[in-house]
Amino acid sequence: MSISSSECQEFARLVQKYFAFLADYGFKRAHQYEISSSTFCKVVYLGKHVAIEIYLDIRDNYVGITIVKVINGLPKDKLHGGFHADLGDYLKKRGRFRKIPIQPFESSIETALAIWAKHLYLEGGEILEDTPHSLPITDMG
Repeated sequence: MSISSSECQEFARLVQKYFAFLADYGFKRAHQYEISSSTFCKVVYLGKHVAIEIYLDIRDNYVGITIVKVINGLPKDKLHGGFHADLGDYLKKRGRFRKIPIQPFESSIETALAIWAKHLYLEGGEILEDTPHSLPITDMG
């Protein structure tokens, strides 16, 4: 199974539709960090202290969000001295959920995006605030 370039573009269009609220919090689309391959599409929004990566992984049949610490204007994952986590895992560890709210996209990619956008908007206040303390400096363990 693979994704065409036009399907990644459609995924990006849907991400923009459901995550338009990120602009209200100062996040901007960061095309330079985005990925479009035959099995994976990623759309990235960059804030001052937090990056939000929304992705579609065809191999795992999954739509997800990764949050990443931004240091000196660059997203930095754990391997590069920063922090990154799956949004569902992060919110679960912060006590927002008893279990991760989304599993593989069984109904549609669009439905999964709508659900993730709702959870980020309603439960991700500290992420959306985009302050130096929005995310830990290192892995939460």
